[in-house]
Amino acid sequence: MSQSEFDIIKKYFETPDLNQENEHIELGIGDDAALISVPDGQNLAISTDVLVEGVHFPVNADAGLVAKKALAVNLSDLAAMAAKPFCFTLGLILPDASEKWLGKFSLALGKMAKEYGIALVGGDVSQGPLTIAIQVHGTNRFGESLRRDKAKVGDTIYVTGTLGAAAAGLLCVGGPSHIGDSFKLIDDHPPKNYRDFLVKAYYEPKPRINFALRCKEYINSAIDISDGLQGDLSHILRASKVGARVEIGRMPVSKEASSCLTTENLYRAALYGGDDYELCVTVSPENCAKFEQEALRSGTRITRIGEIIKGSEVQLVSVSETNFLVDHPYLHFNKNSFE
Repeated sequence: MSQSEFDIIKKYFETPDLNQENEHIELGIGDDAALISVPDGQNLAISTDVLVEGVHFPVNADAGLVAKKALAVNLSDLAAMAAKPFCFTLGLILPDASEKWLGKFSLALGKMAKEYGIALVGGDVSQGPLTIAIQVHGTNRFGESLRRDKAKVGDTIYVTGTLGAAAAGLLCVGGPSHIGDSFKLIDDHPPKNYRDFLVKAYYEPKPRINFALRCKEYINSAIDISDGLQGDLSHILRASKVGARVEIGRMPVSKEASSCLTTENLYRAALYGGDDYELCVTVSPENCAKFEQEALRSGTRITRIGEIIKGSEVQLVSVSETNFLVDHPYLHFNKNSFE
């Protein structure tokens, strides 16, 4: 690389948006390690995601979009734990030190970091295949973290936003779907406004931080929908030792996804597509009304899709006889790559 690691860090990542002031960050970028004090009476929630070019996003993808996706998928994990964003580290492997790429990447990363109030406190830069590794840190008070293992029989199951658009967006950017060869757009060239919506859903998921912080007192269990609703809900069921009944027809889908996919593929996308980064939560019946009111105040769309029952599996209920099961659930290593 023509620029040294230290040149890159100083020029692109020691910016005001990425180095926000925080009374609990004594020392951020610039030394061998960051110095952080966790606020009294609070947990430190930590999560890491790695995005690799050609696997998690297309080769030559827009640097700004890659930055947004890389930070958003990590922030979604904090939302699932009802943790307030605190700080993050960045590991960046670059094939070359392109000033244009680095400029767009750091600008978009800084804007998103400022929006969610999370400061960059360190990381590393090296040369190799383009890879972005982000570790986020969030805080929440002892006993107030949302978890996967607290779902109870009788709970109502909700999801935020809409599902399936990101899976369709993956097709729009040229990615092969793990769902199977039959998962295709109705038209290879959908209207531009629909295509733009689906691509945005894929690259720019909206972390539900505000929703989770406002509604956490009414939620029993939560998980972010990164690997598809069916698979991620199954994680709640295993951790909580319960089952679930989900009404397929209740799953929220966008008009854009509905217009670009057959009915069968639409619901396959919602159930198995992944990359939605919405939240799936369970709420006790006595708290549903208050929960729905608080979700409305947070400006977040929520939808009841089923309930927690005795058992250990997800039961999919539909008036249709269509079989929505697929052979390959969401996998990080398999067909989900841009070859």
